[in-house]
Amino acid sequence: MMTAQRDAASPAAPAAESRSPFVRLTELIAGIEPGKAIINLSVGEPQHPIPPFVGPTLAAHVNEFGRYPANKGLEPFRRAVAQWLGRRYTLPRAVDPENEVLVLNGTREGLFLAAIAARRWVAPRAGNPAVLIPNPFYAAYAAGALAAGCEPVYLPATRETGFLPDLDALDDALLARTVAFYLASPSNPQGAVADRAYLTRLAALAQRFGFLVFADECYCEIYSTQAPSGMLESSGPNFDNVVVFHSL
Repeated sequence: MMTAQRDAASPAAPAAESRSPFVRLTELIAGIEPGKAIINLSVGEPQHPIPPFVGPTLAAHVNEFGRYPANKGLEPFRRAVAQWLGRRYTLPRAVDPENEVLVLNGTREGLFLAAIAARRWVAPRAGNPAVLIPNPFYAAYAAGALAAGCEPVYLPATRETGFLPDLDALDDALLARTVAFYLASPSNPQGAVADRAYLTRLAALAQRFGFLVFADECYCEIYSTQAPSGMLESSGPNFDNVVVFHSL
């Protein structure tokens, strides 16, 4: 889920700004033939059929689709989410399904709206409010930052930094004006995984400077040997200053 750099010299560049980064990336690589079978890292839509039990279950409840769902989601589902988090991670306490779980139509919706909520939640910033974003990044991060009226600050996630933002490169002046810090672990397209020490340090910075960490853990169940650590188990006894996004 990587954005493409615009070619400022191109006469089509202004129009490109209004298009999806996935469309722009397709334009930039048009005519380039890969040497091997393509691995599509663009939109992230499902590539496999739904499990056999899903269709009949939806059909059995089709009459319930005639009204809007509650914003909080169904209580049994919230409870199942909280219980799964407790089984999956080593948490300091149980997650409260009533007050700490919110059901979304998808993580993109939440990741976008989260920046707007963060701008209203955090204390006044010491300077132009900023949202820190790893680069490459999921387009919803930058869109949310701009919608919230914040400056998106792109943090290189390169081979030299272990394909994660370099926390040592963040000075106090930047952190003091930070509203939110987006982090995807495991990340796409880099595939980098933040270890427990990295997550603990990031949570401590958020608590010290008063910003929020938006931990995009959409790919937390894609691994071969060791399950990736999560932000909830790295942020202290009350999960202060962190919001974690999971996906089905």
